Amino acid sequence: MCEHDFSQPPHHYNLHIQPVHGGIDYHNYHIRYLGTGEAQHRWVVVDAPSGITRSYRVYSFSKKLFIREAIDSASCLLVTDITNDVGDPGIWLALVEHIPLALRDLYHHTSFSQNKTTRRK
Repeated sequence: MCEHDFSQPPHHYNLHIQPVHGGIDYHNYHIRYLGTGEAQHRWVVVDAPSGITRSYRVYSFSKKLFIREAIDSASCLLVTDITNDVGDPGIWLALVEHIPLALRDLYHHTSFSQNKTTRRK
């Protein structure tokens, strides 16, 4: 689900991995696109269940790549990392279907926001 908060950039996705019958999250991934600083596409993924950071990952790819290639590469790595963290290969298919869509949406939303800010200056 897409959310907004006070962190920068505010537009992000959360992925909660929880017990079947509810309760405290096993994992709570916050996924953000940081933009194209230093000629790279960068997504940051923080796993912070219960507000405690377990992992902080940065997926960076050359801006020379087409954005579709960068999203494909980032999503493959992220799906693999999450599947390994959770230890359940049964979630792989759902992740493969949804992670690229989230990464693409974050890219478009952040790129639009950055362009809008640049035009105002």
